[in-house]
Amino acid sequence: MADPTEWEIDEKLKELGIVEDAPAPAPTPSPSSREEPTEGRVLKLDPDEIGRVAIREELFVSTDEHRIEVYIPEERRDEVAVGQYVVIPLGYREELLFAYIEKLSYLKRDAVDDMSEVHVLLGADRVGEDEYIELATLEPLSLITPDGKSVEVRYIPKPNSRVRRVRSKDEVITGLDLPERGLFLGWVAVNGEPITFQGDLKVPYYLINDAEKTGDPLIFTHVLIAGMSGRGKTHVAKNFLRQVVGSEYLLERRGGEVRKPCIVIIDPDDEYWGLRDDPMTSPPAQDREELLGVGGQYGGIGDKLTVFAAVERGHRYRGCDAYTEFTIPFELVRDFPYLIAGGELNETQYVALERLVRDFFRRTPEKDWTYQQFQRFLEDDGEMQPYLQSGAVHEATLGAIRRRVLRGPFEGIFDQGANPLTQLYEAVFREDGVSVFPTNHLSAEGERVVVLAILSMIADAKTKAVGTEWGRRIARYPLILAVDEAHNFLTRAETQQARAIVQKFVAAAKQGRKNRLGLVLITQNPQDVHDEVLSQISTRILLGMEQAMAERAGAPKHFQRALPYFEKGRMVVHSPDNSKPLEVRGLEFCVVRHGR
Repeated sequence: MADPTEWEIDEKLKELGIVEDAPAPAPTPSPSSREEPTEGRVLKLDPDEIGRVAIREELFVSTDEHRIEVYIPEERRDEVAVGQYVVIPLGYREELLFAYIEKLSYLKRDAVDDMSEVHVLLGADRVGEDEYIELATLEPLSLITPDGKSVEVRYIPKPNSRVRRVRSKDEVITGLDLPERGLFLGWVAVNGEPITFQGDLKVPYYLINDAEKTGDPLIFTHVLIAGMSGRGKTHVAKNFLRQVVGSEYLLERRGGEVRKPCIVIIDPDDEYWGLRDDPMTSPPAQDREELLGVGGQYGGIGDKLTVFAAVERGHRYRGCDAYTEFTIPFELVRDFPYLIAGGELNETQYVALERLVRDFFRRTPEKDWTYQQFQRFLEDDGEMQPYLQSGAVHEATLGAIRRRVLRGPFEGIFDQGANPLTQLYEAVFREDGVSVFPTNHLSAEGERVVVLAILSMIADAKTKAVGTEWGRRIARYPLILAVDEAHNFLTRAETQQARAIVQKFVAAAKQGRKNRLGLVLITQNPQDVHDEVLSQISTRILLGMEQAMAERAGAPKHFQRALPYFEKGRMVVHSPDNSKPLEVRGLEFCVVRHGR
């Protein structure tokens, strides 16, 4: 059966009472020759009404897809946009259907002869918008019940039902199933602008931070903040982490204690020490009061924050004016042999390295657990001879290990005379403290060793009973680990080192709820983060990015095409346990110091 013409749709709308006929001049023109197709038709509209439910082909709702279309009269056409939230009162029931506008389209009223060249040339200067019908296609999100709850869409709106704009903050909160408190992220927005109601009232967006709705704060199911360079990732990350400072979390494994988290930040660009200080320029008083009014945190955290700068020979930290130096002790290689493996050893070589490391620490007195002593061990042909003779280590394999481990960089990285990281554990891992580890002053090899050592200590202490003082300390408190440029460390690269750290972190992430470990991964290249790591992340805060990157980062399909056009501060939040996917406008200002 052929599709109905646009003229038939218009006639059907008349029959349903959406439009009314007024006395028309005689003679009545035929559909193919009318110049004033809307003359004499009047649509009865409420002030906040955008149109009426219409049927072009079919009207239906189901468990997996829906088709609801709305006729938009001419006087409302300039007021509707894709992405806007609307409400349809069902009429025959008390529920309200909550939806957003997924698509806008024009349909021709007259299908006769309008594509001929003569018609186009003669009519181009006089065929206006009134020659067309506009339809909006809706995507229903929920039903709002009379008692103010959000449930799945289970009832269908009747043809000719009125469709109106949302009227209140409560309708948006209920329709999108938003939490009414938690970690503040920004304002619910449409097309880059916060939704506002009478008196410029905005709708705050929170990430659940208690056990009331989901059983656990969502930060312990992990967060991804991703976007292209220049789209405001660090700005958003600083504002988000500032909200986390001072939160309280229940420790189920420690008799129900309530503790504030320790926050550890891996900082490749030396930016996050700004959490210590207030903004250099204060925002307008109204904006600050608006933030405080919805429970947002503002201002630097002062001496809660400490900067820890790793020492590497020939490299010096020149960032924050107050910091504590530390070194990576070689003793950590006993537990994490991949620290000296890099990306150059194959599987056979790495297995041999693990055996040599294990034997070195087993045979060597603790006072000699240094990189220099390990060098001597590897260089000693007498020590190596039993491995070669027994076939435990092939000669070529030993040569590869020596070339990797005995080269220059490690001499300047391990055991550099400053405080060993394993002895600074009380200062680094402290309740209600923020420890920032800048790495931009280090060589590429130095940065890799330092970051992987910190990540490994945390992951091990949160997944198993580590028999060290630092391990017990890390296990004691909730811990939020923020890793900027996460793609460099939790990478998809197929090296033995990458596999080892990814496996360790996937195991830690899976136990995040139980062990109170929350990962906040910040990256401009989510496509380079390992698949298994991304699969553990439940909350994705996505800023402007290319469409392919958006798909890789887990953006809902209807946002993937829009994300490339998102300007700085505009984001999509996809957190299934928190709310429907939606757009959020971040704060225009940073709540702490940002920039130099």
